[in-house]
Amino acid sequence: MSAVEVAGGLLEGEAVPKAGQGVVALYREPYGPVYSCTADGLQGVALEEFGPVSEPVPYRGRRGIITYWPVATREATVVCGSLRQWRLAVELDFEPAWAAFSAGPVELRWRAGGRLRRWRPDFLARTADGVREVLVLKPSGQESLPAARLQVLEEVARPAGWRVRQVREPSGVRARNLGWLAGYPEGDEEGQGQALLEAFRQPTGLRAGVAASGLDELTGLDLAYRMLWQRRLLFDTAYPLLPDAMAWTA
Repeated sequence: MSAVEVAGGLLEGEAVPKAGQGVVALYREPYGPVYSCTADGLQGVALEEFGPVSEPVPYRGRRGIITYWPVATREATVVCGSLRQWRLAVELDFEPAWAAFSAGPVELRWRAGGRLRRWRPDFLARTADGVREVLVLKPSGQESLPAARLQVLEEVARPAGWRVRQVREPSGVRARNLGWLAGYPEGDEEGQGQALLEAFRQPTGLRAGVAASGLDELTGLDLAYRMLWQRRLLFDTAYPLLPDAMAWTA
């Protein structure tokens, strides 16, 4: 493994193996230089705790914007280069199966057809069981990544000790529900959450539960949505999260 200070994030002249000789990976430790290594040098590296190799840059014709997602479950900010990545970040943050994740923390470089190729898989994540996975969003309307790109990813994943998972962009009612709840990541306010927990011991409509808790409707609904995001209250994500949606204590 070699470490090189890189102005602006990436080293344009980095040596890259010829076709058939493997792939070079670049990553940056927090507040550190960019490291360059082969795939086996990635084994055990906590990329899910690192930021992107360099800040993503919007370009002409790109659909999406750069967003900064404050992770609710730990002190971290994930930099997403598109709205597709942001929607997946919200899903990963909501699901307790994921302990940590980062968007684009590694860049893969290789040569094909005489040209230098670069690619940043969408996310590196660690499950609650300690397994590292590389998650990539499937192209819109397609069932898989292009075969050449998938081959490169699998070539890296095996020696790195990663599982490869191709996923769809979150969509539909569930994605809209989580996008709504994502605005409510703060903690309890003055113990008012306990009153709501008591009111939702049995499945109850949100407005009815707030009324039973003794809180005023606006304050109570705001706190109820916050607790749904925190999974202290549960709900059926397949149904729209309207004010009368059913919720219950976790």
